[in-house]
Amino acid sequence: MALFGKKSSDSSKSVAVPKAFTIQIDPSKFNLATKPSGPVHEQLETLKQKLTKLSSNVENNLMLVVRASTKKDKALAASAFEFDERYIQKGKFEVEYMTLAYLNFQQLGEADQKIVANAGMILKELEKIAQFCLNIADKTEYIQLANVKELHKDEYGLKPMGDITAEMIKKAVEAFVSGNSKHASETLDMMKEIEDLYQAAVKKLKAEVNDSNITNFTGILSVVEHVHATAELSCVIARHFC
Repeated sequence: MALFGKKSSDSSKSVAVPKAFTIQIDPSKFNLATKPSGPVHEQLETLKQKLTKLSSNVENNLMLVVRASTKKDKALAASAFEFDERYIQKGKFEVEYMTLAYLNFQQLGEADQKIVANAGMILKELEKIAQFCLNIADKTEYIQLANVKELHKDEYGLKPMGDITAEMIKKAVEAFVSGNSKHASETLDMMKEIEDLYQAAVKKLKAEVNDSNITNFTGILSVVEHVHATAELSCVIARHFC
């Protein structure tokens, strides 16, 4: 019997899997429970390790997309999306489940709840940074810098901006994991370097823009803004642990 003008045989045709459901992960393997399977500190240490790994992957993808966009390497930019799906999205998925379950379904003490809540806060900032990385990768095809052949240099200081920002993310998360506020303070201090590079890049773009290059310069400015915003997000994390 036909439904809505379609033959019933249509239902036997294969349906393409939406992009949103391509992450291969099994939440049942997270071993969640209403009570910790062992000492609470071991459960929280595992959470911190998962968060550190996620942070490391986000840092690596940031450096990758900055290199891809400044060197107009489309293949490298495409690999950022693959890396995000294979490692970062899976990491976000697991850390989210852990923080939500521990915070809402386990009777943790106040101090332990604060640790889990901070992990959840960091997760949200890393999610933003991860998306910014993909936004940068998207610009690769549309921008052209002058020094594409020089691996560690570009005229807008994007390479050092990316490297410094990746280190800031690492230090901000380490401040939480280790409990050492020194790492958080160092993150905030490094923002001064980012601001100098950012201001110099924007000044150069504004000074050299004209009608023939404005589209290209707008794309470059987008990358500059995204890296700067990423550095600011690392400071958001760091300020919780100063």
